[in-house]
Amino acid sequence: MARSALALVIASLFAAATPSQAWARRPRAAPAAAAAPAVRYRLAIPDPASQYVEIEMVVEGARGVTAGVAMPAWTPGSYVIRDHARRIFDLRAEDLEGRPLTLGRGDKQTWLVSHGGRPFRVRYRLFADEMSVRTNHVDDRHASLVGPATFLYVVGELERAAEVTIALPPGWRAFSALPQRDVGAAEVRLAAASYDALADAPIELGAPELRRFQVEGKTIELVMTAPAGHNAELDRLSAELERIVRAFAAMMGALPFSRYVFLVHAAATNGGGLEHADSSSLQVRRDQFAEDRGYEGFAHLAAHEFFHLWNVKRIRDQALTPYDYAREGYTRLLWFHEGFTETLENLALVRAGITAPAQHLRELAEGWTAYRRRPGRGVAPIGEHSYDAWIKGYKPAANHGAVMVSYYEKGGLIGACLDLELRLRAASRGQRGGLDGLFRRLMRSHGASGRGITQAAIVAAASAEAGEDMSDFFERYVDGTEELPLPALMAKVGVRVTLSSPWEGEAAGLKERRARAWAGLRTSDLKVMDIEPGSPASAAGLMYGDEVVAVAGRRVRGDQGLREHLADHPVGAAVELTLFRGDRLERRRLTLAEDPHKTYRFELAPREELGPTVLALRDAWLAGPPAAKAPAGE
Repeated sequence: MARSALALVIASLFAAATPSQAWARRPRAAPAAAAAPAVRYRLAIPDPASQYVEIEMVVEGARGVTAGVAMPAWTPGSYVIRDHARRIFDLRAEDLEGRPLTLGRGDKQTWLVSHGGRPFRVRYRLFADEMSVRTNHVDDRHASLVGPATFLYVVGELERAAEVTIALPPGWRAFSALPQRDVGAAEVRLAAASYDALADAPIELGAPELRRFQVEGKTIELVMTAPAGHNAELDRLSAELERIVRAFAAMMGALPFSRYVFLVHAAATNGGGLEHADSSSLQVRRDQFAEDRGYEGFAHLAAHEFFHLWNVKRIRDQALTPYDYAREGYTRLLWFHEGFTETLENLALVRAGITAPAQHLRELAEGWTAYRRRPGRGVAPIGEHSYDAWIKGYKPAANHGAVMVSYYEKGGLIGACLDLELRLRAASRGQRGGLDGLFRRLMRSHGASGRGITQAAIVAAASAEAGEDMSDFFERYVDGTEELPLPALMAKVGVRVTLSSPWEGEAAGLKERRARAWAGLRTSDLKVMDIEPGSPASAAGLMYGDEVVAVAGRRVRGDQGLREHLADHPVGAAVELTLFRGDRLERRRLTLAEDPHKTYRFELAPREELGPTVLALRDAWLAGPPAAKAPAGE
């Protein structure tokens, strides 16, 4: 088709666009619109047990005669469409004298208010019944409110400032990273410089427990909400958070905030975390603190989300800058944003003295062993998995494990490899380098100015940190699918690497024989969830979703029972599996093989075996907190 003809076709398509399409294309306002009056919200929860939040939105100085008000389709940091508008009810619009205004619909999340050039008010109710760090939850004890799931915005005017007045239920207080002041006996007001700032600051209402401490003159708060109680020692959590914050302050050179809030919710199940510029939302199991590993899990979660205040919130992704709340934002850099954050999270816990170097190596070896068992780890470049997060990462198909790998998991291992490469290459030039140095460089070049990063910027920072071109590393392991060189790199920095088979270490005889047998399948409630390519299960013709009910004519009960029944047979044995495929009874013969997987161990080599250069590298890599200075006179 000729270019001129194509242009006419495109023009006609845009001219015939539906209202939904037209509002979806509406650009953001020009910078001059920043002087428009702040959007004012009023939020009330008159009956917390009903789980409804009542919200009023007042807009003055709107352009034209019709304005779009919309609810975000997703929560930044969680890459899946959530359609928050589905929880809006009873939405209506009126002018400030209370006269009803005509409402239309732009699309599933946009309402068109015919305001005729006058200020207007929108009222609506939210049903808040989903407890997670990405959504809203209200009950008779608390309210956890997430900006993108709570507040409508004026389409094309995200740069408008916002004020939120909250009418508090009796005995409740408000907690948020936003500036706050009391405006009445039971009301508080929060201020945000823009809708982005409002959306990025979750709000907790209720009567939580509070701890506060200072690091380098900055205030950090721990807000613990636990409607059904918890078994944590809050002072211990606070002390460990302080150590984490101090470790990151030393690694990054400064804390780029005046106040930071850890909003923690203790619930029946884990809920993960979500990062924000000056706060984080953390959901933990309320009873996980009966053992030290519960505190360790919390430390990992908190460190991960805290480091995001640099990597994501200030070192921003060009592909996601600015946020488009109406639709997906595609990026190929989630291996960097999430994976490298995992790498720095683990290093920070060593720097904080929460994780000992030997424990760090043990956890790294366990992660590497698990990763090497992922058949999908080398199917596609990690950037492809990042781009597909919206449709595959958060909505995995049954074959996910065979063709995909988590950008958290592989990204974290790429980060560990790059950290060691930077240290080794810089040391060969008599310099010091590392992944923390790469982030300090990106903070200066991009984070301080708000300029979005690209992969080219990451490569440039890595090259500067190493003192040589690092393009080859990214071509091989990020843009390519070569196996990561972690064991070889570990050996270069004074870490002993050993491999063993799953049955090694078992006493010769029955236990060893039973540990050798391998089928290559994983079940959940006896339904096949994973089938390794090339495995006995694959050769036997098993399918995802098959429900195994018997092995060699013996009924199995539970996944552990299935594993035990299979282990009753030696390597090479052909075992008959009885299964339901849908409602059809089937039989398949599965020939057990010897487990081909290896278990890795990473251990510190004795110091006397290492030369001074390698020893200095290892000590710098696994450095703990600085030794406390002895009091004067000692």
